[in-house]
Parts: sequence; structure tokens; C-alpha cells
Amino acid sequence: MKPTVPPSFAEKDLNYYLRMIRGDFAELEEGQPAKAMSSSKQKNIVLLLGSTALGSGNQELGERLLKFFIKALIHNRVKPRAVILVNEAVHLATDESAVLDDLVVLTEQGVRVMVCVLSADEYGIEDGIKVGCIADMDNICDFLLTAWKVIAL
Repeated sequence: MKPTVPPSFAEKDLNYYLRMIRGDFAELEEGQPAKAMSSSKQKNIVLLLGSTALGSGNQELGERLLKFFIKALIHNRVKPRAVILVNEAVHLATDESAVLDDLVVLTEQGVRVMVCVLSADEYGIEDGIKVGCIADMDNICDFLLTAWKVIAL
């Protein structure tokens, strides 16, 4: 079944219309399949973590999920530009964290880890941060507002 398009759309505009619906604005050459996301977009994805666990519910499961998620990031060809740690997530950058070594590997792969100074100060761990850089809200806002995509976990 052919999708319904507004009558003002010509047949050649169908691909653009379908991409617009999907939110996929990758450039297409006439008659060519959609290309992968441009590398500039790949390099401008920011992850915002606010907790030591992924999702809500079982805390222990959430912590394991986050550990596996960060390990998967290490092996994925697409890397975020930055991982921003706010609120409780600042504990992920300390010695007590089960993901500290994985965050170090991500930084070695070129991912910037940013730790919110307000959160670190609130928890009294500013001197215990072992990976990444301490960032104020101005820096965090700059990264979030200039990112192509922000993924809050």
C-alpha cells in the first residue's frame, strides 16, 4: 500500500516527505538509498546521566543495566561527544564506581566526561572525582544546547 501524501507533493518529493515524518534529514542523492548519519552528527550526541542506575524500579538491576550500557558504548562505532554526569550520577566518576574504568576507556576513545560541580559539591566528592572534568552549568548548557541530539538516561 502506497503512503498517502498531500496532493501538492510530486512523486520525487515522496522520499523527502517520508524522511520528514521519520525525522531523518540525511541528504539523499536521486535514486540512492539513505546514507548513514553524517559523521558530524554522530560526533555531536550528548548523554545526560542523572542517576547511578538506568531506568526506574529495581536499583540493583538499574545499576547493572547502566554498566552494560556503558560497556556497549565502548564497543559501539558511534560515540557520543560527551557524557554529562549530574545529581547522583556524579558518583560514577569516583573510586567507588563500578563503571569508573569504563568511563576512563571512553575518555581515551575521545568521549568527554563532564561532572557537574554543583552536584559534586553537594555530595562532598569534588576532590574524589577520578575521571573527566569538573563543569559548571554554563559549560553543561553549552554542550546540551549545541548538541545535535541529547539523550537523557
